[in-house]
Amino acid sequence: MSVHRVFIDWGSPALAAAIDYLVERFGTPGVLDLDGVVLALPGGRSGRRLLEILVAEGERRSLRLCPPRIVTAGGLPELLYERKRPFAGNLVQHLAWVEALRTSDPRLLQAVAPVVPGAADLPAWLALGEMLGRLHRELAAEALDFADVAERGSQIEGFRETARWRALAEIQKQYLRTLDGLDLWDLQTARLVAIRNRECKTEAHVVLLGAVDLNRAERLMLDQVADWVTALVPAPAEMANRFDEHGCVRPAEWLTAAIPLTAEQMEVVDAPADEAEAALQAIAGFDGRYNTEQIAIGVPDEQIVPYLQQQFQQCGLRARYGAGMPLLRSSPYRLLAAVADYLETSSFPAFAALLRHPAVHDWLLRQRIPGDWLSQLDRYHADHLPYRLDGKWQGDQRQWNSLELVRRSIEKLCQGLRGQPRPMDQWARPIVDLLVAVLGGAALDATVEADRIVLAACESLHDVLGEYAAIPAGLAPSLGSSETTRLLLREVEGERIAAPPDRGAIEILGWLELPLDDAPALIVTGFNEGHVPSSLNADLFLPNHLRRALGIEDNDRRYARDAYALSLLAASRRQLRLIAGRRGGDGDPLLPSRLLFACDAENAARRVQTFFAGAEGTREKATVRFSPERSRLDVPRPQPLARPITSMRVTEFRDYLACPYRYYLQHVLKLEVLADSAAELDGAAFGSLAHAVLHAFGKGPLAASTDVEAIRADLDQLLDESVGGQYGKAPMPSILVQVEQLRLRLAAFAGWQAGWAGQGWRIEHVETGPAEGKASIVVDGQPMALRGRIDRIDVHEPSGRRMIFDYKSSDQAKTPDQAHRRKGQWIDLQLPLYRQLAAGLGIAGPVELAYIVLPKDTGCVEARKAGWTAEDFASADQAAAEVVRNVRNEKFWPPVTPPPAFSEQFAAICQDDRFGAILADEESGGDPNP
Repeated sequence: MSVHRVFIDWGSPALAAAIDYLVERFGTPGVLDLDGVVLALPGGRSGRRLLEILVAEGERRSLRLCPPRIVTAGGLPELLYERKRPFAGNLVQHLAWVEALRTSDPRLLQAVAPVVPGAADLPAWLALGEMLGRLHRELAAEALDFADVAERGSQIEGFRETARWRALAEIQKQYLRTLDGLDLWDLQTARLVAIRNRECKTEAHVVLLGAVDLNRAERLMLDQVADWVTALVPAPAEMANRFDEHGCVRPAEWLTAAIPLTAEQMEVVDAPADEAEAALQAIAGFDGRYNTEQIAIGVPDEQIVPYLQQQFQQCGLRARYGAGMPLLRSSPYRLLAAVADYLETSSFPAFAALLRHPAVHDWLLRQRIPGDWLSQLDRYHADHLPYRLDGKWQGDQRQWNSLELVRRSIEKLCQGLRGQPRPMDQWARPIVDLLVAVLGGAALDATVEADRIVLAACESLHDVLGEYAAIPAGLAPSLGSSETTRLLLREVEGERIAAPPDRGAIEILGWLELPLDDAPALIVTGFNEGHVPSSLNADLFLPNHLRRALGIEDNDRRYARDAYALSLLAASRRQLRLIAGRRGGDGDPLLPSRLLFACDAENAARRVQTFFAGAEGTREKATVRFSPERSRLDVPRPQPLARPITSMRVTEFRDYLACPYRYYLQHVLKLEVLADSAAELDGAAFGSLAHAVLHAFGKGPLAASTDVEAIRADLDQLLDESVGGQYGKAPMPSILVQVEQLRLRLAAFAGWQAGWAGQGWRIEHVETGPAEGKASIVVDGQPMALRGRIDRIDVHEPSGRRMIFDYKSSDQAKTPDQAHRRKGQWIDLQLPLYRQLAAGLGIAGPVELAYIVLPKDTGCVEARKAGWTAEDFASADQAAAEVVRNVRNEKFWPPVTPPPAFSEQFAAICQDDRFGAILADEESGGDPNP
């Protein structure tokens, strides 16, 4: 006999129709005895929901309920045969694959992977083993092994992978022999053995609900117990030809099937944020006809979830994403990942990342280490760009004293994880001890969401650590602590921490959960090609054409499954809205799902026009009416100063001219960005290094030399000394490259300097500035003190002329006028104000102003004079006076938009990325709260 198919009404949720069937078949007056029934559904959530409805329906009908056994379709096979050996766990299977690979003939490995991992490269062996394990599981699910693919593939025209698959088959045999030797079973192979030996049996009534995409192994097992199996198929009986004898979709029948959708059910928007907004608008359009438990949001594309959650929160709606949070985002996972990096590399970036972990930060505070060591960390990194953390610090001890105390504490914390490689289970206790030390500072409360996540993650990690002790001795490798920790993290990285139940929340569900969900109102976001249906064309071992030839899951089968699911949703939901985006979160263009065009040619053409029409083609949106309050983060206004500004650096004028508000943030509030993310010298650090070398040269014995080679050698030595003093003996490779780039520029400077000195010019001052109060600019009768240091002042000994120089090491060489004026307007006043600094130094008479440029093109290293006239200087003085006047009057508002170049450090405060933020402030007359 074959499986008994029963087509149930799809005009209402499938769970309700299934319960009607169960009551009719198994119910007796006053009793619904399902004790001998096994219900198999595609997912765990639908099974839990079915039981909830079953209990409620039993109460409504006054039936005494004996509940069934509810399982997932994937777990059903293990109820149909007797297990004769223990199953190998995931970790043991991974290690068994590694063992099989390592003990196989090297010639077989060459046929599988052109580059064979090194003997000690366990991560690479594990990656290769996991890849073969996935391949093994997928083929076994379709009742195939690697040898079957080699045999069938050889009969396919143009197939050139026979030798590769034969090699894979030998490695697969070695894998199974390895498990046999340990008296363990591979789950997939155990099923195939049960099928081959006809060992499947049951005495329970097996009821499949919505299991329309069973794999071949599952179907073969069900065939052996077909008399006991009923497949409930939510679909009209007249569609019976679209389903096979197991109630699974026939791809050929669904590829050309029309899906009944209306234009009102489809919406096309631009980006993920717009999809979230459209979902809210759809809910608003329900006009309160459905409560939150009667509405579900579908997310084929998980990237839409954060946008939905944020939008819902702003509108006072609770949303629950049942799949929850990936465990790899949890605090314990990240802690162990940071510890592994630190133990493995002893690098400063790993040290910094570990310190920034919130739990480590709290632990260090409990150690009562004095000082603001996080700020010290960032400042030290900015100044010295360290790479290795070897206990040798650069610079003044006050700059790193707290960091050394922190380093010692971290070393003490990780002491138990230091040592030679050992069996994996011997690292379990030190790993647990570290987690307890860092995370166990306070009792964790499972009712608090953050604590619940930590507890759940620790429980998963503890479970895997417990498996270490059960690893057979023949498979357990001896590893270092960092390798063991990384293996632990690999085992749990695919797990998720489910969200807690929330009765008042709108459920956010994955695409595969939607067909059996019973919410009458459904909104599906991310309805785009690649997500619905998904496609797989570039598989390394099983490309789509080979899948089709082998009769395993291919793109046609995926399309058929999703076409049926969408048809079911369209038939069973009172409200259905499908929202597709034109762009993804990364800005890349997207295509609408092919399922939207499963209709006649005229409607298909109309839908194509809608999608590609752009914003003009979308219909007018409804108004969201349930936002209790609108969230708005306003740019903070400048506050009155406690003391007037009485002095300014000459470089500050440029910042005020660029943006008064950002000047206020930088020079009045003294805000600065501290980070440890730099991986090379930025422009400022590169320039500082160049200035340090040139300063030392100007003070040295060769400052007046005309010998090019002597000057070049002196600059080389000074550069090496500066680099060693600032960045240590082993700086980052990127810094070494930049140092050599600077060395080339300094070599070109040596030629220019020798020629300049040969013309009678002598360096008189380097890095000098007037004493406090000696330089000022008088505005409206009151002086504004000026501060600053001049890079270099030269005197021409034959004539007594003086030249003020400013070194510029940017890649592109600009003239002073290009740097100071734009379209006739002053944008920088540094060089003109150097005249006042020179006067404060006691230098009387006119001075010339110039740049010494050291650009990337070393052929352009030279002096570039300003060439400004008396009228130019007069206008510069007027511009400077206006800046002083505005600063005294505390005119720091509004921010300039668009933001000036190189002001990214204040982008978050100024909300540079928020469309219309500054515009709205300007339209309200500068009032941030109109």
